Amino acid sequence: MDSAGAEPRRERVELGARSTDVRLGAGLLPHIWAAVRARFPAAARCGLAIDSHVAAHQPLPAAPADLEVLEVRLPRGEAAKTRESLSALQDAWIGLRRDEPVVVIGGGAALDVGGFAAATVRRGIPWIAVPTSVVGMADAAVGGKTAVNHAAGKNLLGAFHPPALVIADVRTLETLDPRDRVAGLAELYKCGRVSDAVLLTRLREGAPTDAEAWLDVIHRAVAVKARLVEADERDGGQRRLLNYGHTVGHALERVLGNERLRHGEAVAIGMDAAAGIAVGRGLMSDADRATQRADLRRLGLPVDVPAGVDAEALQAALGMDKKRASGAAHVFALPVGSTGARIVEDVTDAEIAAVLTAKRD
Repeated sequence: MDSAGAEPRRERVELGARSTDVRLGAGLLPHIWAAVRARFPAAARCGLAIDSHVAAHQPLPAAPADLEVLEVRLPRGEAAKTRESLSALQDAWIGLRRDEPVVVIGGGAALDVGGFAAATVRRGIPWIAVPTSVVGMADAAVGGKTAVNHAAGKNLLGAFHPPALVIADVRTLETLDPRDRVAGLAELYKCGRVSDAVLLTRLREGAPTDAEAWLDVIHRAVAVKARLVEADERDGGQRRLLNYGHTVGHALERVLGNERLRHGEAVAIGMDAAAGIAVGRGLMSDADRATQRADLRRLGLPVDVPAGVDAEALQAALGMDKKRASGAAHVFALPVGSTGARIVEDVTDAEIAAVLTAKRD
């Protein structure tokens, strides 16, 4: 990745004592321990959780001699988001003081479980998020949502615990499989569609090709999320706009698994489904939906439910099974016009079924 001329960026999520400083740049990872020491000068120990794939491809510099590092390797990807991984982190870090941080390095899954462990040890110790994926940088590292998965659904066990610091080095995106890098663009597109027309325009020009372009679009996405989190930290109001594409997307992930369908791919399909509901309600034109479908395809993302998906299993994952109360409604973030979105709390089973079964181009 060409990083010539890539200017570092900064953002801040203002949440009082829970605020997060975000640093974005190219070549930040080699300086990780200096950042830890500068932020926590009195710490004698530091926890470290690192995705095993990242550890193999992005060797860290040696920690300072006066800083004991309590390291745990996490399984790659979504396999890390288990109670077993959570327990291993808690056991490793249980002796840390409340002024001794943990550093979590990896994609969105690693940040979710590492942040949750930090939230639970001694009722909350500080942590530093070091995202190494597009989804991690644009979404998981910002906002304080931490979680592990449960057999009943995705992210059902968790806590709000924002990191004190985010260090995002876009050079680490080079370690990603191209499919994963492309899948992450869905989260960037979501932020543009929800609240940043400039970001949307940049993505319509194509995927980023150098460090400066990646920094630009990721910074814009982080800023979108930061403003929504500041206005609604606990996710009860406008922050739910960030769920655009996730209602159907999470159901697809649960049915198909992350090896068959990446998170961003599922979100892209979910965004088209939400657009279909919006068209049916007169919130969006067919032409605007077609533009979004073309945008996502141009980025290399899918827009249609994969062939062979079990319809009943998908409906059950969406809460549309027979055990659900008749007439109960779903909450969706729906697109409006050519840009923008709104929260709608009365989407019916019939509306969802109609868009999931409709034949598209």
